[in-house]
Amino acid sequence: MPLRARPQRPVGRSLHEKLVRAYAQEATRLRELAASATTPRVRLRLMDEADNQERLARAAKNGIVQPQPM
Repeated sequence: MPLRARPQRPVGRSLHEKLVRAYAQEATRLRELAASATTPRVRLRLMDEADNQERLARAAKNGIVQPQPM
């Protein structure tokens, strides 16, 4: 018997906004850590990850990344 996919419920606006805010806060946290990093390699890695979190925040803001409803 084939499995049926459950229809996804719409995600509430507040949950969506929380996702955007969480990505943005993580990017800020990573940039603060990068400012105190002692080696260029660690600093670069933290900055790259901060850029990735900002990209995810923009994607979530545009509706590309969606939080999973509970």
